Amino acid sequence: MTDARPPSPAPGYRFDRFELRPAERALRADGQPVKLGGRAFDMLVALVERRDRVVGKHELMDLVWPKLVVEENNLQAQVVALRKLMGPAAIATVPGRGYRFTLAVETAGAPPADVGPSGRGNPPPSPRTHPRRPGTTCRAAWRC
Repeated sequence: MTDARPPSPAPGYRFDRFELRPAERALRADGQPVKLGGRAFDMLVALVERRDRVVGKHELMDLVWPKLVVEENNLQAQVVALRKLMGPAAIATVPGRGYRFTLAVETAGAPPADVGPSGRGNPPPSPRTHPRRPGTTCRAAWRC
């Protein structure tokens, strides 16, 4: 019998009054859809997904405009648009380094972590690369 679980929804993010769903290319504020240009949306996703660090200007340009050469003022224009939408404190400028997303982010819709007896999340089991012989038991779980 196979385990017929539906696929997990793509993870999204909640911050302030917003919900960001990258896989659906959707942003909502207070439950209502927000119109946001494609480049600003891509920049928001890049910053939220890298919220634990400063994202350099060149890295952002590569993420938002892949395989294109753009001027830095295009980057600044998207930052201005995002700050206008979310407030000036949502994106911090780190002089000489880049930008950082500063709002508290909660992951939404991510599959729950597998919690073992210790109460800590356990990594998923690695797939077995060799068949187990019938009638044998595995004594070392990490080898099975």
